[in-house]
Amino acid sequence: MSTTRGRLVTTNNVILDQADFFQLDGFTRVTGLTISTLVCQLFFQNILQPWTFVTGAGVTDAQVASGSVYWVEVAGSPGIYNVRFRPNAIGYWRLLITYPLGTQIMGQDYDVVPASVPVAGGLKASFVKPNC
Repeated sequence: MSTTRGRLVTTNNVILDQADFFQLDGFTRVTGLTISTLVCQLFFQNILQPWTFVTGAGVTDAQVASGSVYWVEVAGSPGIYNVRFRPNAIGYWRLLITYPLGTQIMGQDYDVVPASVPVAGGLKASFVKPNC
């Protein structure tokens, strides 16, 4: 079973996502998955990146750094997994996490775009002729 979907995200933000892996019945979640039981591949512009796959236990969102993909089972929610990373460039990113023992893969793609610049709204009143 594989899952894939796409998201639009802005630069300089931590990407938060969740991964789902199920037992053979297709309903019961697999609990206790660690980075040693999974394979993580991260692509940028269709080029495999040498980022490390690390445990995210005890790591706050503010501490998430580019160069690593963070993985942790959500506390109090067995079988629900949190995945985080911080893309360091604008463009197309694809994250694949494979659970070889259960023959499952989670695929997610992200279009990272520049953060929009806030524009002052409304009208500006001027009573002075421009060339005076």
